[in-house]
Amino acid sequence: MSTLTIGLLGCGRVGRNLIRILSRSADVAVAAVVDPSEAEQIEYLLKFDTLLGRFPEPLELDGDELVIGPRRVALFAGANAAAPDWRALGVDVVVFATGRPVTREQIDAEIARGAARVVLCSPPAEPADATLVFGVNEESLSPEHRVVSVGSVTAVCVAPVLKVLERAFGVERAFLTTVHAYGTRLALADAPADDPRSGRAAAENIIPQQTNADELIAELMPGLAGRVSGMAMNVPVPNGSVVDLTCWHPGEVTVEAINAAVRAAAEGPLYGLIHYETEPIVSSDILESPFSGTFDSLSTMVVGGRVSKTLTFYDNAWGYAHRVVDLLRRLAAFAEEETQG
Repeated sequence: MSTLTIGLLGCGRVGRNLIRILSRSADVAVAAVVDPSEAEQIEYLLKFDTLLGRFPEPLELDGDELVIGPRRVALFAGANAAAPDWRALGVDVVVFATGRPVTREQIDAEIARGAARVVLCSPPAEPADATLVFGVNEESLSPEHRVVSVGSVTAVCVAPVLKVLERAFGVERAFLTTVHAYGTRLALADAPADDPRSGRAAAENIIPQQTNADELIAELMPGLAGRVSGMAMNVPVPNGSVVDLTCWHPGEVTVEAINAAVRAAAEGPLYGLIHYETEPIVSSDILESPFSGTFDSLSTMVVGGRVSKTLTFYDNAWGYAHRVVDLLRRLAAFAEEETQG
């Protein structure tokens, strides 16, 4: 099988996670990185990471290339960096990991420069060809899809669990609260911001925020449209998040039945995506977990017989980055078939 080569737009949290995961990959390789930061800053933040530690491979900057182990990666750094010619670089797929909604105009510009497909690491500003969440609708992916979104980190975590509960027990209404570690969009000291709460010191406060995970889940699971709501709470931890999901069911449920349904799925169709946990874990226990989510079976509750409350932990970026890689491998299979055809 040939190697799928990707161009990475954005070297922030998810982008750096992807580079680490793919540094030893034989079937998917990073050929180029584009980021508005200076080259030396990119090299430094890849080499030293507060949450992940030192980069596992030798890494250095050599002119306009990053040398990562035996591989050389073209680097387009700085606010005025030239737009890459993806075709000339041999790039098959461009991955947007900028953390910002992407417009169709931006996507079309990358395709015009030679990208055969585009992967979006956040919900786009305009509809993609497909939004894919593993454990929910990955079977819908087809070779005709050229622009694919991997949704959001919260949706990737909770949507598979919600689908299990909806199929097993029915869901009349759902409310999710993602208790989220703080990130670069928040401030470490009080500062002016368009959203006043986002400007408050993230390491000192619990900060209520909006989430788009509920809208995304309704898109993925049309039967729940209009019946899923949510919010986010950013809390003073640097990594490790959890989704608190409350569901109203049409009939009686029990803690044992809820846990049994999720466990069966985690050991069956969701194997490798959702981990079923029986130990008393806390958020730091899931750091660098490759799972989309870790279901905390000890925290499952049932109220009044028909309302369930569950907790699913997730690493803010590491698990999500693994799902991006899963998608890239599926696209690699499509590219192989197209080449042979």
